[in-house]
Amino acid sequence: LLSGAAVVLPAVGGIRGCGDPKQRAEVTLDILQSTAATQLFADSHTLKALPPPPAGSLLSLRNGVVKIGSGSDFLETPQHSYGGAVLTAMGKAAAKPAA
Repeated sequence: LLSGAAVVLPAVGGIRGCGDPKQRAEVTLDILQSTAATQLFADSHTLKALPPPPAGSLLSLRNGVVKIGSGSDFLETPQHSYGGAVLTAMGKAAAKPAA
C-alpha cells in the first residue's frame, strides 16, 4: 500500500460464523465499487461467488491476494484474476519432490 491508501473491512453485521459466500461476495463487490479499492484480499469461496463486475466499474483495482487453503506461502501458481486484476494465491506450498 502506498501513501493515501486505506484498508476497508466491509461491515458484515448479521453474518454468523463464516457466513454465506454469496452474501460476502455481494458486500465485497459493493465495497470494491464504492471505495475505488486498488487491492482485493479474499478467500477462494468469496472469489468464486463474486459475480462478474459491471464493465468499467473496477478501474482502480490493480491486484490482490486470494487465500486458497491452509498455509501462508505466496504461491507463483495458480494465479487468479477478477475485474482485470491479477490476484496472487496464498496457501500451503506443494511439497518439492525429493532429489
